[in-house]
Amino acid sequence: MMNNKPALLELLRQLNLDDDEAKIYLELLHGKLTHLRLSAITGINRTKVYRIIDSLEKRSLVARHTDDTGTFLFAADPTTLEVALVTQEEKLNQQRAIFAQVLPTLESIKSKDTSSFFVRTYEGVDGLKQMLWHELKTQGELLSFGGPTLEALILDHHWAERHRALSVAAGYRTRQILNSDIDVSTYTDNEQFIENYECHHISKNIVYFNEETIIYNDTVATYHWREDHRIGVEIVSASYADMMRNVFEYYWKISSKTKK
Repeated sequence: MMNNKPALLELLRQLNLDDDEAKIYLELLHGKLTHLRLSAITGINRTKVYRIIDSLEKRSLVARHTDDTGTFLFAADPTTLEVALVTQEEKLNQQRAIFAQVLPTLESIKSKDTSSFFVRTYEGVDGLKQMLWHELKTQGELLSFGGPTLEALILDHHWAERHRALSVAAGYRTRQILNSDIDVSTYTDNEQFIENYECHHISKNIVYFNEETIIYNDTVATYHWREDHRIGVEIVSASYADMMRNVFEYYWKISSKTKK
């Protein structure tokens, strides 16, 4: 059982309660309180406490009892929190269905001008996750110069494994050139991903990879990561992507297949 209050408040925040809502809900789990007492215990302005209670009541997380001694508030059964999750799941499923319906139309509208050239930039872990999500649109083959594991980029093994599973479902293969041998089975047990992955290594004296560069479809993506500093760039250009594929193939030919 977790009795660490800061940790509990953080978990409640992840269940879509804001800071003050989480504080009030947690206090009411201990027993019935008045608005005034809640304000004194939590340090939240009494007027704001009334607004928060109204919001929590609408979500069935808080109820009230009134008798001749006054009005008391109490928390609903914690399982009520699941109702909000189910509602979110239903909404997400609806959005996915709408997305699947509208995507073909949006893609047909999007310009197919192969002479276009534009750049997108991203910052932080969430930004790199967005770039990695774009990679799942790869058709045929994804090429990579250098780079760490996905875990080093986004600091989340579960998310990384999900991405690998989705790459397998998308049906593309990955070829990567690194400055050292690598055993992919040390960081993933996805056998199908391992089967779809091929790696060569090349000496740093020939070419040194200080960042990771990915080539797929009409996109060349570069990832920069150093401790907490994470920046990514996507260059979308058919001609530039073709040029970078030629560069990759040159180094692929003069590199060596990894031993593992």
